[in-house]
Amino acid sequence: MRKKLFLGAVAATALISWAAKDPVLMKINGDNVTLSEFEYLYHKNNQQQIEKESLEQYVERFKIYKLKVADAKAAGIDTTAAFRSEFGKYRNDLSQPYMTDSATLLRFAHEAYDRKLREVETVHIMLPLTTDGTSEAKADSLRTCILNGEDMGDLAVKYSIDRSAKRNRGNLGYITAGRFPYAFEYVAYNTPIGEISKPFATDFGIHIVKPLADRPSRGEVLVEHILKLFPRDANDSAKAVTREKIDSLYKLVKGGADFEEIARKHSDDGSARNGGRLNWFGSGMMVPEFEATSFALQNGEISEPIATQYGWHIIKKLDSRGVKPFEELKEGLLNTIAADERNTQARDAKLESLKKEYKLKENAKFLAMVEADSKDAFDSLTVERIKGYKCVAFSFAKKKVMASEVGALLKHKMKTSKMTAVEYVTKVMRDMERDMLLEHEKDMLPTKHADYANLLNEYYNGMLLFEISNRNVWDKANRDKKGLEQFFQANKAKYAWSKPKFKGFVIYTTSDSIEALVKESLKTLGGDTIYSALRKQFKRDVRIEQLLVEQGENAVVDNLVFGGPAAQPKDKRFKCYFLHTGRVIEQPEEAADVRGAVTSDYQAELESQWIATLKEKYPVKVNEKVLKQVK
Repeated sequence: MRKKLFLGAVAATALISWAAKDPVLMKINGDNVTLSEFEYLYHKNNQQQIEKESLEQYVERFKIYKLKVADAKAAGIDTTAAFRSEFGKYRNDLSQPYMTDSATLLRFAHEAYDRKLREVETVHIMLPLTTDGTSEAKADSLRTCILNGEDMGDLAVKYSIDRSAKRNRGNLGYITAGRFPYAFEYVAYNTPIGEISKPFATDFGIHIVKPLADRPSRGEVLVEHILKLFPRDANDSAKAVTREKIDSLYKLVKGGADFEEIARKHSDDGSARNGGRLNWFGSGMMVPEFEATSFALQNGEISEPIATQYGWHIIKKLDSRGVKPFEELKEGLLNTIAADERNTQARDAKLESLKKEYKLKENAKFLAMVEADSKDAFDSLTVERIKGYKCVAFSFAKKKVMASEVGALLKHKMKTSKMTAVEYVTKVMRDMERDMLLEHEKDMLPTKHADYANLLNEYYNGMLLFEISNRNVWDKANRDKKGLEQFFQANKAKYAWSKPKFKGFVIYTTSDSIEALVKESLKTLGGDTIYSALRKQFKRDVRIEQLLVEQGENAVVDNLVFGGPAAQPKDKRFKCYFLHTGRVIEQPEEAADVRGAVTSDYQAELESQWIATLKEKYPVKVNEKVLKQVK
């Protein structure tokens, strides 16, 4: 409940914490506007403008912006469920970068970068994930066999569920950071060369890993290639034919033919449209034969044909480069970290720091009472007793959370047999601590980070501005057909045309027989039912266009109305066309004839009237002394 109440008011008070050093620039309908809020928007506006506004000009526009926001608040827009929901989602998204420990993230980023500077040749065996521990036990057994001298490659072929093991005997080649799940990468880089890791799990299975060697990173290469694929299930004879094809192409490129042109015409790879060019790649990203040849070539050198599991290749090396500097890779590394378990560790580290910052304390007496009451059983009666406790369960930031609040979250059927009652209640309580600490930190972010407070406040006011403007101007202009027509009639001369226009329907049919049937049907149809009735009756054999065009804008109308040559409809299925209820008009007759221009002008008129009303309705007081402080 506290959270819901907060969301409706947070942005409006986001900068209050800065009040001691942040003077009030103006008051609008009783609400304070601080100097920092004004300066933030003033400078942001000038950065986005080609011609910068003077301070005096912006002050007037800012007043109008704030008057509209005041009107939205007066209309209660910020109290609606839809507003609270959308703003709550934005607030949650905006706060996420602050909910992880930046030092932990940076440590992981440097760790990942350091690993990018090394490559580790790795052999592994992968077993399926199981719920009963059988894969872990089997992995332990396989590890023992390897330690006793059995060949790990033989065991990988026999037991690994990694399909590539049949071909590579579990050898992944040299791997680099960021190419495998973090847990796998961690073990591969931290197990001493030649030793066998203990079994460990990833989302893909249970693994044991043996690093064979390591070396400095070879960086990345940029190549083009020409590929002739082996036919599906190709035998030796079919593969020989593929070899003959690649040999003939190799003769062409060695004879001086343009490599990229040959790739475009003859390569079976999707890269053919780019002249055979692939993206930059490093170790572990290509099949071993292709990778080895690419790195071995000199820049500009073309390889002899090489075979991989896919077919025959000719490779041209274009360039190579080392690992980029940390600062260039930092953002990408952090994005990768944000998507795996390292982000959870950074969140846990943040939570621990919040516990210290807000002085979280748990009441041991509460858990002792739970233990005493649940010795015999943990059932619905036990839960009810806990709900009735009058003691504090935990406290932080001068907030006291009662045992009854924790009790309200307990469900006796949710406790598993593996947990004691005290362990279950402790888990529920600590989940509650986590959620409340993080929510409290979100509440406090505007007091800690001015950039966050400004963005949150801007979004809050922007949402209000959009909705109130839609109600009073944009949507109103579209819905107010009577007002729009009256505005058009009062300003008709403004919308005069320089040329007459045809106004009416053009109907297309797939044959003259269909045309005859359509014309017969039109005798009984009103204008509002033409589209639906004809489409229902004739389906794809008819097409209807409602047009308002001058001569030269539509070839069919030019032919039928303005004496132009016969026209060919864009859709060649339609062989015939004719006019329906069409005529040439010299000037617009109604607002619909110039809807775009009239609607825009009517919206401007509505806004002008609305602003005049707002200026009378809400008082604005500007502190001129504070205004002089604007930087």
